[in-house]
Amino acid sequence: MGLSAGDVPHVLILEGTWWRAQACETRLARLNDVQELPFPDILTGSFGEARVAYCCAYGAARAVEPSQIFAQLGTALIIQIGTCGVMTPGIPAGAVTVPRSAAARDGVSQYYGAGNEVDFDAKWCARAETLLRAAGCTALNTSHVTWPSLFAQSDEICSAWAKEGLQTVDMEASAVAAVATRYGCASLALLCTWDLLADGRTFLDPLPDHSQAELARANTATFEVALQLALEVAQEAPQ
Repeated sequence: MGLSAGDVPHVLILEGTWWRAQACETRLARLNDVQELPFPDILTGSFGEARVAYCCAYGAARAVEPSQIFAQLGTALIIQIGTCGVMTPGIPAGAVTVPRSAAARDGVSQYYGAGNEVDFDAKWCARAETLLRAAGCTALNTSHVTWPSLFAQSDEICSAWAKEGLQTVDMEASAVAAVATRYGCASLALLCTWDLLADGRTFLDPLPDHSQAELARANTATFEVALQLALEVAQEAPQ
């Protein structure tokens, strides 16, 4: 990776998105001393005293690779950001879910020793919720599932999930948590609600202007909260 022991990031922020160029431009503008590591598409920078790694990794199979690398190097916290779909009515677009656990149906987690469900770090989840609410976001703790393919989540599958009590779905979070648990670091997910699947609205359908504005605000807030958590992790790190 071309890193010395003193350069290992305090936090890895993963973002599951198709829009890599746009995400990198926006997110990396908040960091100083940005550089791309020899491992492609992994970038590092600083935010105050915190050393931060950032990677756009779409889907569980891709997200576990940087997660494993940095967990083994000693990074203390992995934060998954991005968006999620909603299977139950009453959760609007533009909220942020901070699940405490996730059903691991991503197709990868079991190879890291995970069972049917994985846990996120309760301390950092609670802190993230506090920060999100302070930023004016609706922060939720939903019953969550991670699934391997966006286009394979049929209406029938989503209905079955809803009947199980599962409320939100993404493509990376449970796999990231499985890797973090396997290698002894903490993890959490900050996922903006977007697809309102219970209403038949996918990410391809335009949102009303007010919902689009809330989604944009939540998307900005998740990264800002991740950066604040990075500062707090750095403050706790041994000197």
